Amino acid sequence: MIRVLLVEDDEVFRIGITVSLKQSTDIDIIGHCSDGETAVFMADELLPDLILMDIGLPVLSGLEATRIIRAKHPEMKILILTSHSEVKIVEEIMGVGADGYCLKGVSTERLQTLIQEVHQGAFWIDAAVASQIKKQVRNGQKISVSDKLSNIPPEALASLTEREQEVLALIAEGKKNLDIAEILSISPGTVRVHVHSVLQKLNVKDRTQAALFVVQRSKEVKKNA
Repeated sequence: MIRVLLVEDDEVFRIGITVSLKQSTDIDIIGHCSDGETAVFMADELLPDLILMDIGLPVLSGLEATRIIRAKHPEMKILILTSHSEVKIVEEIMGVGADGYCLKGVSTERLQTLIQEVHQGAFWIDAAVASQIKKQVRNGQKISVSDKLSNIPPEALASLTEREQEVLALIAEGKKNLDIAEILSISPGTVRVHVHSVLQKLNVKDRTQAALFVVQRSKEVKKNA
């Protein structure tokens, strides 16, 4: 069973999520609360496997609660469930160490799947927001990701070869396969192989999530510096 703590200040929504998830045979809602401060306390007391966390919480925001819980319990998974879809907020969410981001309104079946995937170690971001980020990349707009991986802990990149790290750095800059092929003087087919390998090793679904992996890890280092 995946032991889940639900943090949501909207009582009606909280009850609805609880009832919905009780239909699952492998998810157990072990507790719920309506503010960030209580969430930190309950995380210490209950030690859930995963926390479903809203952002707009009283007393202590969901972002700050996530930051505190992540520092105390790095193994604990935190999936943000919110109505906010701005790219800037997504970057803030990833910056505090969340393991995923999902918009409210997701179907019960999909939420169950996301909880299972994040619990298993996947990094997930809502498709609606991912499309906004992809659009920015296509338009040549800068997203606050580093074009280098020097600020990321070596252990986070240990599974990647040197070439794959180069490809990841270029993905983070918004480069397309043809651009990467030209920069690295390799064929587009070879780039596709490297991209596929990078996504598999990082356990992310697409290029956008790979770029956000760089955002998250870089911000974690800066925060702890």
